[in-house]
Amino acid sequence: MPHPADLAGYESVVPGAGDRIIRIAENAAETRNGAITNATNAAIKSAENGQSFAFFLAFTAMVASIVFFALGNNIAGVALISFPVVMLVRSFLPGKDDSEPSPPPAP
Repeated sequence: MPHPADLAGYESVVPGAGDRIIRIAENAAETRNGAITNATNAAIKSAENGQSFAFFLAFTAMVASIVFFALGNNIAGVALISFPVVMLVRSFLPGKDDSEPSPPPAP
């Protein structure tokens, strides 16, 4: 956005130029806000998909582990039950938090 004095100068040279410049700035802000909203929604959807896949994988490993224990194959049962347990423990360990979004680029 130009300084108000410059905007008035544009308006005196070309009537309606100030209004057009303001509309351009408003449209640019709306586009930027829309892009940020789309990126945020995509990140949320990606996180939801990742959580669903992790749950499915852990649940499948636990069910398979129970089946192996029931069939008497304790080694396979322990191997498969360790996978969801390790995932659960890892989720509570401190570390780099990838869920924080990066700041938007400067205009």
